[in-house]
Amino acid sequence: MNAKRLIFFDFDGVIVDSVDVKSKAFVQLYAPYGEAVMNAVRDYHLANAGVSRFDKFRHWQTTLVNGPADENTIADLSQRFGEEVKRQVIAAAEIPGAETALKTLYGRHSLFVVSATPQDELRDIADARGLTPYFAGVYGSPDKKTDIIARQIQASGAARDRCVMIGDARADHEAAIANAIRFIGVVPAGATAPFPADIPQIPDLRNLPAMIDGDFHS
Repeated sequence: MNAKRLIFFDFDGVIVDSVDVKSKAFVQLYAPYGEAVMNAVRDYHLANAGVSRFDKFRHWQTTLVNGPADENTIADLSQRFGEEVKRQVIAAAEIPGAETALKTLYGRHSLFVVSATPQDELRDIADARGLTPYFAGVYGSPDKKTDIIARQIQASGAARDRCVMIGDARADHEAAIANAIRFIGVVPAGATAPFPADIPQIPDLRNLPAMIDGDFHS
């Protein structure tokens, strides 16, 4: 097909292999509270991939440690977390085939990053990794993924059947459903998918261009 698609990519776990980086950074912040809390933090983070760090910190502060959850506290936790994660994500490996897929799809389709990472931090990371030129837009929190996608579809006038979200988390799939667009799940080999089995799934991005060109039937 000649018509361009709008392709929305989550970032962590889809373009960059950085999910473990965030897990370790979250857990380390709660190390003073002991192993049980650290394990609970890790489990909640992994079960709620794609949810913003601000919401996670509020949850942990109020349900795990009975600590302050005011705006200043959440901002401080987020800043400490963000500084460490930014350094490590810039240096992290890519998901296999990611940059080649972006190079192949760039120009043929309109590509966007849609992430729960704070937008300024996300853009710094994309710049540092040399990925920004591939994208028509790089968007993060505080806006929700559902809202970002909706805005871009409306602005472009694209038909919803010409739009697709590429993600690795339940929140990504939910954002696609909310906007009535198609979804491809990135599920590493051996991992359990957080979305239904009938969703098209790939272990990395090496075959993504062929899958897009094949209208997802590859």
